[in-house]
Amino acid sequence: MAFSKPRVVVSLDFGTTFSGFAFAHITDPDKVYTFFDYPKTGGRSEKPYCKTLTGSYYQNVGDAWQFKLWGYPARASKQRESRPSNDSSQTTVGKYVTRFKLHLASKDMGVSSAQELPPGLTVSVLITDYLRAMGDLVLKTLQGHYGAQLPKAAIQWCVTVPSIWDNDAKETMKTCMASAGLVNGDDGSCHPLIMVLEPEAASFFCHKRMSEQVLKVGDKLLVADIGGGTSDIVVQEVVSVGESSYKVREVTTSSGGLCGGTYVDTRYIEFLHRRIGPSLQECIIEHPVILSQLLQVWEHTKANFGESGSIGESTDIILPIKVITKWEEYNLRMGVPESCSIEELEISYQEMQSIFDPVIEQNVQLILRQLEQVPTGTVKVLVVVGGFAGSPYLMNCIRKRFAGMVPQIISPPDPGSAVCQGAVMLALNPDTILSRVCKKTYGIKSVKTFDMSRDPPSYREEVDGKPKCNMRFSTFVRKGDKVDVNSCISKLRYPLYRGQKSMEIELFSSSETDPRYAVGETVRREGVIVIDMSKDMTLDKERHVKVSFYFGRSCMEIKAEAVNFSAGLPEQLELPIEVGFC
Repeated sequence: MAFSKPRVVVSLDFGTTFSGFAFAHITDPDKVYTFFDYPKTGGRSEKPYCKTLTGSYYQNVGDAWQFKLWGYPARASKQRESRPSNDSSQTTVGKYVTRFKLHLASKDMGVSSAQELPPGLTVSVLITDYLRAMGDLVLKTLQGHYGAQLPKAAIQWCVTVPSIWDNDAKETMKTCMASAGLVNGDDGSCHPLIMVLEPEAASFFCHKRMSEQVLKVGDKLLVADIGGGTSDIVVQEVVSVGESSYKVREVTTSSGGLCGGTYVDTRYIEFLHRRIGPSLQECIIEHPVILSQLLQVWEHTKANFGESGSIGESTDIILPIKVITKWEEYNLRMGVPESCSIEELEISYQEMQSIFDPVIEQNVQLILRQLEQVPTGTVKVLVVVGGFAGSPYLMNCIRKRFAGMVPQIISPPDPGSAVCQGAVMLALNPDTILSRVCKKTYGIKSVKTFDMSRDPPSYREEVDGKPKCNMRFSTFVRKGDKVDVNSCISKLRYPLYRGQKSMEIELFSSSETDPRYAVGETVRREGVIVIDMSKDMTLDKERHVKVSFYFGRSCMEIKAEAVNFSAGLPEQLELPIEVGFC
């Protein structure tokens, strides 16, 4: 059976380009440890970092993919990928897959830079395999710290998710955590998964790093979590301060987009294609590993661009020898006069800006739109975290743009670990977030009196001889509503027909504030629960069921209770999806 209380809290920050974990023992909650000792590439020493690559290497055995490596070793194994061949009998030896988290982003967020998945590999399989490997490392690490007898059941798992993710993405993460064997054990031995919204985790982390004099009650802070794939922006208001009494409430609808650091990488590769020409594509087709090599060199260049003392200077990129050879061969074929040997590619400062600026401008606009939602001058601190926040050029641009609008613009020394550590802190201080702002209108489909002047004939249904509209939207909360995290909205439901043995309750969301119908382009069916009412038919249509929606933390729970009959209902019925107002 599960421990009454967990002994260790662990947060998993599963990112687009990098992933990591942090942990704390409940007996010493102020000491949050970030892990750094990830598996490295044989014979190489990557720069110590609080995360490892979100990448996996698979081998194709027969018709099945087998998970082999993850993190930095997986990228190194990319060299084992077979080259294209005219021989149709040749089978793929291996495949390195990365950026697969972006497949969880909804299509209305914009164009994704996620690579196409190999046939036969789904995003759920990729995430599950990666989380299972990470989980094994976590357990080994914890047993090294707290004793080999520490069981997996003693761990409280938290997983961080972007606040801009839709419900399907959150449910996928929950399912993958269970499939990886980290939560929801069949023997009931695991603690329920805690989902933490990334900008909220970052906010709490920064509170712990800032002195109490920075923020006072009533002040607002804007948190910009700019990672590898997504940007997540939200404004919070401080309700109370103090070492053990810090509380905030969300005052704007969180927003964001696909404009993290990987999109700068994409623009860099596009720049290389324009500069080098067709020979680069020829080289990549012949040697797929070249693309990975180009990005490895770029990682260091991107991280240092904009540093003090280098403003205005050009940047030299060392090209792989295969790229140089192909480029020179192409020039020879095209009759381009031979010049000195091509060994480095010089990129001017203005060209580097052209690679960065469009992505940075997207982030600037997201921040600006959040500031426009609150009274001028009320945001006292702008906090920038996430992997891309380590870019000097990004931070210089943000400080320059908002210097006259926000008194303090800060980024912690370790912005990449802010979310991971903050998630542990939030899990240990669950009452920190008091309320959130709904991003959508939520409700259920209901049957109401048919309005001849408004309702379409196709929605008309006769119930006990009376005309009813069977597609009405019964609203629980509206888009833009401020909802306390533990608020409960309850409604009574009852059978429509005599002899009705079950009741189906569908949950819908809408981008409209007051949708009339539970169908249409702006409406989405989020999930359904079926309540068995057949155990007590005595009161027939007078049987009442109380359905309560709880707005707790980052997701919503549903509870169904029999009011005036004995139905043997379970204490709580969970939707097959996570429903959150984030």
